[in-house]
Amino acid sequence: RDQQALSAGARRGHDVFFFRSNCAACHRPPLFTDHEFHNLGVGVDQSDYDLGRFAITQAETHQAAFKTPSLRDVAKTGPYMHDGRFEKLEKVIEFYAEGGIMNTQLDILMNNIPLSDQEQADLVTFLKEGLSSDDYPRVERPELP
Repeated sequence: RDQQALSAGARRGHDVFFFRSNCAACHRPPLFTDHEFHNLGVGVDQSDYDLGRFAITQAETHQAAFKTPSLRDVAKTGPYMHDGRFEKLEKVIEFYAEGGIMNTQLDILMNNIPLSDQEQADLVTFLKEGLSSDDYPRVERPELP
């Protein structure tokens, strides 16, 4: 392995991603997705929230569940979450570190994993450095309704 391919912060973020916070449980290599649907609680704190996969399957366990996106070139694909609520990766990491938004169908893999400010910064550095490609085109932000 090329130990110089990533900065020290990105290497620490790699360890947070794979070992400390277990992000890889849902964001598995090589595509950094499990192609599954998960409820993170996004939107359930609002009166009229998106039902997610439930709208298709009518399965109670699919309430507010959305497909795990690939994290390849994630730094270039914001805004984040199905409703575009987060402009920056830092806010996404804060959301995950706090364990999502509690609800009856919250995915069992969502945990409140307290990460220090440094661990959160290192994780963002890993996502930006370790999962990015200079060849990937910049994606223009879509207009949201």
